[in-house]
Amino acid sequence: MATLLCRALYRCQVSQTSAVSVLNPLPIASIPIRGRKRWVRAMPKNTKRPHWHFLSDEEKRKETWNITLERLNDLMRQPPKQSYLDRQICISCTGDIYEPYVPPEGDGKASSLSKEGIKQRAERLKNVGISTKDLRKIRKHEPEFSTKDFAFEAQDIFIKAHDALQNFDKNILHQLVTEKCYPDMIRGFRYKTIRWKWIESIEKPKVVYLRCADMVTQGNTYAQVTVRFHSKQTLAIYDRFGRLMQGSETSPKDVLEYVVFERHLAGAYGSWRIHGKIVPAWATHRQPMVKTMIEPEQEIIVEEEEPELPSANPSVDQSTTATA
Repeated sequence: MATLLCRALYRCQVSQTSAVSVLNPLPIASIPIRGRKRWVRAMPKNTKRPHWHFLSDEEKRKETWNITLERLNDLMRQPPKQSYLDRQICISCTGDIYEPYVPPEGDGKASSLSKEGIKQRAERLKNVGISTKDLRKIRKHEPEFSTKDFAFEAQDIFIKAHDALQNFDKNILHQLVTEKCYPDMIRGFRYKTIRWKWIESIEKPKVVYLRCADMVTQGNTYAQVTVRFHSKQTLAIYDRFGRLMQGSETSPKDVLEYVVFERHLAGAYGSWRIHGKIVPAWATHRQPMVKTMIEPEQEIIVEEEEPELPSANPSVDQSTTATA
């Protein structure tokens, strides 16, 4: 700024020299230019400071910073004034299953003509009114959506995802599984071999629950559909040594599952993917896996025979020899 003012004044003087005589020069304006401001530390008055060369290294550091080490440690321990609690958010899927479906107790075991079967039908009719409201929201973004057709589509996604899991194909898994379900699906399968097979479906897949919700802003809608699978499957898990840990490849089992599928309706490239699985409280728990452990090497301790020590009384030894 100061240099610009000086240049402007110089140009004015040069332009006016031609009209003004040399005997009557123009008055020179003196403009004070501010230099670099230096910060000088204020020293306390009436203090006797020793010479710099006679100070130790620690005293020199205290003198330069004008602060004690205890005060410096206290300042370092203090938390920052603004503490931010940041958390990662994935926009392509939600972080949990909202309003999860509660399966009726004894589902898949009771016949439709028994009392329990009639109770299950009555509970399903209660959820019809709630699901139709969310079904309209889904059809706004996907007009051709049908619960009957989607049940078989979900079954194909379920089979392809488990085939990709036993082949450990991460690219296909990310296309068929959400970011929330992916770590839950592959956890504990490192250095293991999985043999899974879908044999047949005992009952047709059925959509039992529908939910839609907005996240962050209104209009950013996510849809979650719960599908009921009742099928026959085989599962065998082997450890890294090839030993069977759980299941069997030859004996199929009846499996009843409630799988949640999710789609980002507001996204242009959203697709239906597996989001999680609902395990009812009355379901039978799995047996723990048989793990293979390395036996620790046992050190064989050989006991050495101690030599017989001579007795302390020589008179006793002489008497024994004499009697012999």
